[in-house]
Amino acid sequence: MQSFEDNPSQQSTNQRIPALRKHLRAIGLDGFIVPREDEFQGEYVPEAHDRLRWLTGFGGSAGTAIIMLRKAALFVDGRYILQAPQQVDTKLLDIVPVMETAPSQWLGDMLKRNQTIGIDPRLHSQTAIEAYQRKVTQAGGKLFFTDSNLVDSIWPDRPALPETKVITQALKLTGQSSVDKRRRMADTIKQAQADQLLITQPENIAWLLNIRASDVPHTPFALSFGVLHKNASFDWYIAADRLSAKVKTHIGPGLRVKAPEILKADLRACRGKKVIIDAHATPGWFFEQLKGAEIIRMEDPCNLAKACKTKAEINAAIAAHEIDGAALCQFLHWFDTHASAGKLTEIDAAKQAEAFRKASGQLKDLSFDTISGGGPNGAIVHYRVTHASNRRLRPGELYLIDSGGQYAQGTTDVTRTLLVGGKAAPKDAVDAFTRVLRGHIGLAMARFPAGTNGMQLDTLARAPLWAHGQDFDHGTGHGVGSYLSVHEGPQRISKGGTVALQENMIVSNEPGFYAAGRFGIRIENLQYVTAAQGRKNQRPMHGFEPLTLAPIDRRLIDVAQLTGAERAWLNDYHARVVKTIAPRIPAAAGKWLKQACAPL
Repeated sequence: MQSFEDNPSQQSTNQRIPALRKHLRAIGLDGFIVPREDEFQGEYVPEAHDRLRWLTGFGGSAGTAIIMLRKAALFVDGRYILQAPQQVDTKLLDIVPVMETAPSQWLGDMLKRNQTIGIDPRLHSQTAIEAYQRKVTQAGGKLFFTDSNLVDSIWPDRPALPETKVITQALKLTGQSSVDKRRRMADTIKQAQADQLLITQPENIAWLLNIRASDVPHTPFALSFGVLHKNASFDWYIAADRLSAKVKTHIGPGLRVKAPEILKADLRACRGKKVIIDAHATPGWFFEQLKGAEIIRMEDPCNLAKACKTKAEINAAIAAHEIDGAALCQFLHWFDTHASAGKLTEIDAAKQAEAFRKASGQLKDLSFDTISGGGPNGAIVHYRVTHASNRRLRPGELYLIDSGGQYAQGTTDVTRTLLVGGKAAPKDAVDAFTRVLRGHIGLAMARFPAGTNGMQLDTLARAPLWAHGQDFDHGTGHGVGSYLSVHEGPQRISKGGTVALQENMIVSNEPGFYAAGRFGIRIENLQYVTAAQGRKNQRPMHGFEPLTLAPIDRRLIDVAQLTGAERAWLNDYHARVVKTIAPRIPAAAGKWLKQACAPL
């Protein structure tokens, strides 16, 4: 579950970055690129692959460092602009917003003619490598593919990789067998006139084979690669002793289990074959091994198929959110009962939220490390509380908790911003909260024609903030898996979300506002795309159905700012929360819930 340990100390990173530079000089390189991703390109990595954190101290889920002999920079997105300077030594690393300057652009600007930059082709997508290559070439430099990772060479006590047992995901929860999924994807391979599909994302293998494992924190997949052939057979590169006979029977015919060590030889043996590869998600190393094959660049078709849930997966997600909602509402009752005394800390609250989920008896893991931030820490979008940063929650301030659970039935992700009782909230915080709520409701109530993408919908959640010159530097919504990744593509609701939303996709709805040094606000529900009902439509229309079931803090709402439709939506939503959750929780919590969800 969650650890509250601090990141590597600055003293450690002060030693590690110079050690890497010393190694670079010894082998004749002028710099090295260190991404957060490993060879599986996922959001979560095992400790042995968390090279960026070990080297720099940065603990975010996305980022890249470029270490040159005299200059170094850490590139982060809007979620980590406040967090990164608190975790790294800014005397050693410049913090660069990636939305303003891409790492490849910065490298091209810094590089001098004839300098050579090392890159581990196993850790960077082909698309990223090509972007670096263009900038390095333009600067008159050279990009050098290293045979091994240079951070590993200076990491003396690097942990071993996990190899957890593979388990099955029941057909009643998936709604489709592995054999049927493989046949569907094989049809796509044949339509592309290809011979095989290379799958390098473990979550896609987990979906395709209806299996799960525990190789990384919070996302239940097995770190492995696979090749799907046009006849629907599948080569799975994973240690055979991780699979029981039951698992193999569950997957069905056409499975060939192969040792990971022979992957390189098998790829090189594909000479003359047509291989589909997702260049945005596949490390450049694979392209190097497949030089004799004809490569067809296209998105892994598993992505879209996985995102459009089956009826069984939607029903399971509803069940997961009822379990999670009961735990969360008990936590909210506990918090409201104890917070006003001013003795709770951020860690106390995070631990208690996890404890209520565990008490359900069905929690497999958290879906991510709980974001538990009071006052100014709430303004750090992806704040991760540690023993060093932990602070007491003070009456009258805002507390933001973003948390979720992994259940066999599904994955949850919910954010609530709460008033720490005992004092009234600042007026500007109430105003901002109300605008965030209005944006949340605007998106939740949306009706939109088939073919509408996330970028078109994103404006609905931002409009109330924009009207007051405010905004937030993260997406409004991300896809969510079925007992898989809490952040799942290809759909997203954001300024760059170009994929059309389709029926039964699950997405988050999480606008926010962050006042640096004072408070953070975010309201997040998960919801799924439905066929809009109730009116005669000229064309096919979609809407959203909420999955998350938990009250929104009425004490932070300026009711006068809400329209009648917005008020009606919130009252209907709260009535649904009470009807569904109250029978599942103890009487005292149920009584509190009815008061928390009273009509406005």
